[in-house]
Amino acid sequence: MVERCLFRVHRHFLTRNSEFFRGLFACPVPPGEDAEGRTDANPIVLYGVTTQEFRCLLRFFYDSTYSKPVDTLEDWIALLSIATRYVFDRIRELAIIELSRQVLDPVHKITLANQYDVSQWLPIAFTDLMKRPEPITEAEAESLGMRNVVRVARGRELAREKGYIMSSIRSYYPYDKVYTFNDKAILQIFYDIWPECAAQAVTVMG
Repeated sequence: MVERCLFRVHRHFLTRNSEFFRGLFACPVPPGEDAEGRTDANPIVLYGVTTQEFRCLLRFFYDSTYSKPVDTLEDWIALLSIATRYVFDRIRELAIIELSRQVLDPVHKITLANQYDVSQWLPIAFTDLMKRPEPITEAEAESLGMRNVVRVARGRELAREKGYIMSSIRSYYPYDKVYTFNDKAILQIFYDIWPECAAQAVTVMG
């Protein structure tokens, strides 16, 4: 049951794809009691899940053999959410791959990375934010947290001081600013300012 909506799902899909559900169904049932999920009167209640997320999961189970199970950015995020919460490791991996291909606002990507523990998104998202000419808005600052806002400001300052971010005026119409970046050097600034991410990168590479 999800948000008071009752779904009937083949147990096979849940146990095949999720360590959580394999453990759940392996639990012994006390004598005289019905196992959760066997009847409509005693359903498995999934907390912290929306019906949108669960429907995306069902589409993945039943439709992915013949077509792409979900199409929209919102649905892929929903799939990542439920896959992370209920340990559908392979589905989570596919959602991360698909979302990595999407063009996301860096603050949104950082928020998703922190929410769903996708640390590999952080280096590029933070360096994109450091390279962005527009200042951080109040809403973005609230999402990022004060510590990250200060770090982004420090990263921008260092990148400009060292000449890793340079601007020039376009010599033809439209006469706007053109920016050039030393991406490798800016990425190193990120790792210097966020040493915990550098440690994670070394661990993964090792």
